[in-house]
Amino acid sequence: MSMVIDYRQRLLEETSDLSPLEMEKIYQAVVFIKEKFLSADETRYYTPSWIEAEREATAAHARGGLPRFHSVREMAEYIEAGVDEAAG
Repeated sequence: MSMVIDYRQRLLEETSDLSPLEMEKIYQAVVFIKEKFLSADETRYYTPSWIEAEREATAAHARGGLPRFHSVREMAEYIEAGVDEAAG
């Protein structure tokens, strides 16, 4: 049996005791997320930085320069190790 969650109702319940200023902040965050990440078109894929990153990834893949991982944990450890090296 599948359970349906009414997220509108949950959002109303979660925000029922917020001040008008806090509600404005929540509203602005929702609008930002909707515009930037939930757009019906794919315009974010046509920015110069996205196109360049995609070219770099495609070239690395063609060279065989991308590591393979057996799990998400393994991938996370690889990324975290690179971040630690860059910071150090």
